[in-house]
Amino acid sequence: MTRLTYDLRVLDDPTARQLTVSGSCPIGDFSQEIPYQAIDFMPQDIFVVTDFYPQPLDPSLPCDFTVRLHSPRKTALATGKMTGGAFSEQNLRSFALVLSDCFEYLTDRYQDIDLRCLYYPENPALARTVLDHAKKDLAACEALFGFFPYQALTFTPAATKWRGGCPLATGVLGLHHRPEDQVLMGNNWIITHEICHEYWGEYVKDAEPTGWLGIGLGLATDHELSQDKNLHRADLQMYLKACADGKRTAIDIPLSEFEQLMATPEVYDYNSSVIHGKSGAIMAKIKAMIGKEAFFRALSKLLQGYAGRSIDRHAFLKAIRDESGRDYAKELHHWLKTDDCITGDTP
Repeated sequence: MTRLTYDLRVLDDPTARQLTVSGSCPIGDFSQEIPYQAIDFMPQDIFVVTDFYPQPLDPSLPCDFTVRLHSPRKTALATGKMTGGAFSEQNLRSFALVLSDCFEYLTDRYQDIDLRCLYYPENPALARTVLDHAKKDLAACEALFGFFPYQALTFTPAATKWRGGCPLATGVLGLHHRPEDQVLMGNNWIITHEICHEYWGEYVKDAEPTGWLGIGLGLATDHELSQDKNLHRADLQMYLKACADGKRTAIDIPLSEFEQLMATPEVYDYNSSVIHGKSGAIMAKIKAMIGKEAFFRALSKLLQGYAGRSIDRHAFLKAIRDESGRDYAKELHHWLKTDDCITGDTP
């Protein structure tokens, strides 16, 4: 398999608020200066930089990184494990730097996986909560799939207004919380959910234009790992209400229509109702029809066969067919193409 290799040196100049990046990459040796900006939904004084290297021409190819980061900041982290003075990781979708003078971080480890959590100076206890929960999730993931794909996980505070969590880059996860919170809002399932997306969306990428497949596989996985079997009930109820109200619930729709629906959640929350609610219902329907064991065997085969690469519905259907002997191509086409409501077993 072709693999793109990046060997980079990054010098961080906080005064100039820019990076000087040099080294070798798939396009050859290079050197450039790159200004960085705060992400609009992140707290001030945390800078997560993801666009400091040339993007591969083929985003489906896996990338390996070795990055030597030199920064005078209090916190200067990057994707991957620190070994021999460099952060390194394999089979990546994206690589990030995490820089801050105001936020420190707590460290821990699960097995050989390095864990880090940035915290508000007035509330270090919440970092302990995050890392303890992450260790339980990683143990559950390894019990289900037999492995975790990366050597390190870094958690940072994200939006103070509710946005759940979000992958900022491979192995770097933003979590919604505020300085005064004693527990994570949205309960701790969002940590489970984002760790599951390290498998679905990061390690195995989603080639579907709307992203429904990665969302659905992530929801199916975190539902299996959670003690709360009512998890995702709210999104499911939103989907069922959208069906009852005659809303647009097809997923295979023109890109222009998809973008318009996603851009107006105040009018109709298509993302929660359909991309999350319906995708989760599709996965639950298939799991109920073939059985949990066959379903997760199929998912394990996808992870084993597509490391660092992309899957689409055809790869998913083949994995289901190989493990169950049943072909759901016709049913899936109908579910994705029409506004007809999915009924039956759901999460």
